[in-house]
Amino acid sequence: MKDKYEYIIGTKTYTMKPLVLGQVNQLLALLKDVNLPQDGSIPMVIGALGDKLSLAIAIALHDPEVSLQNKDIKQLAKDLEFEMSPELTLEIVEDFFDCTPISSLLTKVTNTVKKVTEKMSEEIGSQTSV
Repeated sequence: MKDKYEYIIGTKTYTMKPLVLGQVNQLLALLKDVNLPQDGSIPMVIGALGDKLSLAIAIALHDPEVSLQNKDIKQLAKDLEFEMSPELTLEIVEDFFDCTPISSLLTKVTNTVKKVTEKMSEEIGSQTSV
């Protein structure tokens, strides 16, 4: 797993790194009505994303000249749509899953929620016994 990927798209060089919280929130909002396939194959994911694919890629990619929070995702998606080849699109999606290990992130979230729930139960139980 690399910590940074670079792509030349059109006349610009974009990078992709592990997501930051703002990007996670943007992707969650974009994907709220998308049913991602259980098998997780790249073609199935691309098919499920449909017309949201270029927006998802625009969220994941970073133009080093523009801060992540100031990036115009919709405009970048429009620009990328007519610059990326299908092969490059597949490469970016594959690299995304290599760069952002979703399953380990979900495991961490699950474990954290479990710990917080246990801690809260302990605290509530000790307050009740007092």
